[in-house]
Amino acid sequence: MKDGKEEKIVVVLLVMALSSLSTAYLFFGSDLAGAGQSPGGEALQYTHESEVGEKVTLDAEVLSKRFTYTGDHLLLEVDFDSEVLSVFIPKTAGAEALSGSINEGDFISIKGKISEYEGKKEIKVERKEDITLK
Repeated sequence: MKDGKEEKIVVVLLVMALSSLSTAYLFFGSDLAGAGQSPGGEALQYTHESEVGEKVTLDAEVLSKRFTYTGDHLLLEVDFDSEVLSVFIPKTAGAEALSGSINEGDFISIKGKISEYEGKKEIKVERKEDITLK
């Protein structure tokens, strides 16, 4: 008889834990999902304080461009307010097409998500339409 009682207690505790998690998600879940974005889900203007995971936009001058050694991804170095920032454009996001239209010295508008590579911030572009010439 004792085993049946312990099983009921375990089931009740599991139900309580699940309901607590559900309640927390309902109240806080939408705030967590939109972290790093404005209320409308739009990209925020990049600043030196922008953090990894934020969706950002910025205008910058292209200092250099090159393809990665593996994967045919495009890597741009841009000047943003005296900070050299890397912009990573995956092959699947139109790296080859963008390489043909972007040159050193061009001013571009960039939209992407901040990530970290080898301890430095970079912006990862998701689609070729997220980079436009100014």
